[in-house]
Amino acid sequence: MNQPARRHRNIVNPVQPGLGVYEFWNFGTGRRYALPEQRCPAKYLTALAELRRSDKPTRQQVAGKTTRKIWLPTLWQPRSSTTASFVPRFIPFVIGKPERDLNVQDSPSKLHNRLLRGLTQIGHRCGIEAIDKRASRFRVGLPVQQAAMREIEPTEPRWHHDPQLLGRIRQRETAEERLTGVARKRRITILAVIDDGLPFAHRNFRSSDGRSTRVEFCWLQSAKADRRHSVLFGREYTRGDIEDLIASHGDDEDALYHAAGAIEDTEGLASMLARHSTHGAHVMDLASGYARERDETPAEEIRIIAVQLPNLLTMDTSGVGKDMYLLSAFHYIFDRADRIAQGYEIDPPRLVVNFSYGYFGGAHDGQVDVEAAIRQLVEQRRALRGPTALVIPAGNSFLDRMHARIPEQKLTGNETQLPWRLQPADRTPNFVELWFPEGFDPAGYTVEMRDPLGKPRGHLAVVERASKRAKRPNARDRAAIVFDDNRPVGQISVDCHGQNRWRVLIATAPSEPWDDDHLGITPGVWTIVIMRDATAKPLPQAIHCWIQRDTDPDNLRSGARQSYFDDPSDVRFNDDGSWREEDTPEAFVQRFGSLNGLATIGVSITVAGFRLGAGLGSTLQEIRPARYSCAGLNNGELPEARIDCASLSDRALPLPGTVAAGVRSGSRSVLQGTSVAAPFVARQLATTFVTASDTDVQGAEPRNYLPLLWSTSPSPDPNLRERLGDLLVRPHWQPEPQAIP
Repeated sequence: MNQPARRHRNIVNPVQPGLGVYEFWNFGTGRRYALPEQRCPAKYLTALAELRRSDKPTRQQVAGKTTRKIWLPTLWQPRSSTTASFVPRFIPFVIGKPERDLNVQDSPSKLHNRLLRGLTQIGHRCGIEAIDKRASRFRVGLPVQQAAMREIEPTEPRWHHDPQLLGRIRQRETAEERLTGVARKRRITILAVIDDGLPFAHRNFRSSDGRSTRVEFCWLQSAKADRRHSVLFGREYTRGDIEDLIASHGDDEDALYHAAGAIEDTEGLASMLARHSTHGAHVMDLASGYARERDETPAEEIRIIAVQLPNLLTMDTSGVGKDMYLLSAFHYIFDRADRIAQGYEIDPPRLVVNFSYGYFGGAHDGQVDVEAAIRQLVEQRRALRGPTALVIPAGNSFLDRMHARIPEQKLTGNETQLPWRLQPADRTPNFVELWFPEGFDPAGYTVEMRDPLGKPRGHLAVVERASKRAKRPNARDRAAIVFDDNRPVGQISVDCHGQNRWRVLIATAPSEPWDDDHLGITPGVWTIVIMRDATAKPLPQAIHCWIQRDTDPDNLRSGARQSYFDDPSDVRFNDDGSWREEDTPEAFVQRFGSLNGLATIGVSITVAGFRLGAGLGSTLQEIRPARYSCAGLNNGELPEARIDCASLSDRALPLPGTVAAGVRSGSRSVLQGTSVAAPFVARQLATTFVTASDTDVQGAEPRNYLPLLWSTSPSPDPNLRERLGDLLVRPHWQPEPQAIP
C-alpha cells in the first residue's frame, strides 16, 4: 500500500530583535550542527555590539544587585588635546554565563536578554551615557576557552622601549651614507600581522645580533592565560619577555615555546606552533622576515606587532562568528602602536597592517558589521594619529563557482532557479547570501528551497507589507524553516541592513553531521527559486549571491566540503582542456565579483596574485593572473569591489606557491594563494614608510598609499587590469627553482 505524500510545512518565525540571522540559526536550529568544539557548554561568548545613541540617558544598574558578566578587551583610546575622544560605533566584548546555568542552552531570546543587561555596562565604560537599546544590534560569535580567559579587564603592559635601538638605526644611516653618498633619515615604522601560528621567537624576526627581537608585542588570543592580565584573554608577550626566553633557551625553540606557554592547547585542536609550517609563519616572514641565508640585513627601524588568532577561527572558514576576535586585534594593534610611538618618540607613527584573511559573504560595500567597524577604526587613526595602511588579499575562489549574479533578464518569467550543489560526507553547515540592490524594495519577491527531487521544502517572502509599519529597526527580519524528511535541516532568513539593503540568508545542515542522532540534509543539487508577483518592481541592478567558504584548512579535520552553484550554462573549460578564466555571459555563475568580502571596506589595498609566465627570471611583462585569484566588477554594481595591485603568489604554473620560513628557524615552507601575495605589498609599504617624506605620505593617503609602492609596472594588458589592478609588485626575494630543496 502506497503511503500518502507528506504535506509540505512552511513555518515562519520572527528573528529575535537585536540579533542577526546568523545568530538566529547558530543558537536555534543550527546549534546541533556546530563543530564538536563549539557545541560544548561555553562559559564565555564573544560578541560585537553596534551601539545606537539615544536622547535619554540609559538607566544605570543598582550597585550590588547584579554580578558583572561583561568584559571589554583592550580598546584603542586615542587622546588628543585638540579633538574630542573617539567613541567607536562597534564595541567588542565578552559575555559570561553563571556556573549554575552553564549546561543550559540559551535560546535566541534568552541570549538577547543577557546581552541587553550588559549594554548599560558597555555604554558607561565607553563614555556613552545614552543608548537606544531598541536600535542597538549584536553579533555573537565563537567562544573564549575558559583556560584562556581572565575575568579582569586588561591592565597596562609591562613594556619599555629599547634604549639602544635609535643608536643602531643611526649607525645604519651612517654606513649607508658612506656607501652611497646620500644621507637618508630612517623613521621607526610599525608593521602588524594578524594571522594564525605566529612564531614570535623566530630568528628572522630578530636583530642582527640574534639576541634582541624586533617583535615589540605579540598577542596569542587562545593561549592559556597567565598571572599577568595585560590582555583580556590569551597571553601577551612583550619584547622583553621574548628576549628573556631567547636568552634562557637559545636555539632550542621547542623548549622556548613550551616554556612560554605558547604551545599549550586550550581548544582541543593542537597547537599551530607545534607544526612544521603555518600560514602565519609564512606570511609573517614575507612581510617582515630577514634571513642571513638570503643575504638580508634586518631592518631595525621596522618594529613588529603580531596577533595570533584562535585555531577555531582558522577551522571555521565561513567567517561566521569571528567579528569580536578580529576587531579586538585591530584595537590591540592601534593601542600598542601608540605605546611604541610614545616610547620611541615617533610623531606621527606610521603603521602597516597585513591582514591575510577573508570570507566571501557580506554586502561587498564595506558598510556591514565588522567591515564597517574596521573602516571606522582605520579612518579615525589616520585622522588622529598618523598614516595607517591596511593590506588585504583578494581571495582564492575565482574558479570555485561561489558567486552568482541574477539580473532582471533572468526574471522575465517572474521566476528563476539557481542550482546549489550540497556535497555528500560534509560535516559542517553551508551558507549562501542573496543581496538585493541598495535602496531597492523587494516587496512581492519570494525565495524558496527545493530538494534534489524538485519538491518545495520551505519558502519566505522577502518583505511582509505590514511589517513596514514596524518601529523596531529589525522587526521585519524573519526566518522560515527548511524541512527534509519532515525534519528541520535548514533556514531561510531575511534581514535589512541600514534600512535600504535587503539580504536573504539560506543556511543548511551538513549532509553528515558529527552527531548521528541528528538528520543531515540530503546531498545533491538543491534549487534556490526566486519568484515575484505582479506587484513586484523590476530589478534596477542584479541580485548578487555569495556562498560562504566551507573548507578544511591546515588539516584541522573539520570535515568541511565546499558547496557551489552547479550552473550548466557556465563553461568551465577551454577547448584545449585548460580552466576557463572568462565569464559566460548567459550563466548565473560569474567569476568576476567573487572578491573577498573584507577587501571592500574602502580603506585597504586589495592584492591579487600573479604567476610568472617564464619562471623567476621572466619580466613583469610575462605575468599571468593566478587562476584562483579573485576579481571585482567594473560594471558599477559593486564599486568598492576592485583590485588595487598584484604580487607573486605562484612562481610558475608548474611551481605553485611561494617559499618562505617555516615555524622553526632555518626551516622553509611553500604556500600559495593571494594571502602570500599581500605581505609582499605590506613589506614594500613599510619599507617606503621608513624614508618617505610627510608630504609624499599625506599625498598618497586618498588612494590608501598605493602611489608609494616602488619597483612597480602598470599591467601591460588593459584586459588584465580587472584581475591585477594598475600596479604589479615584484617580490623582494624568491629562490631560483633549482635551489629549492
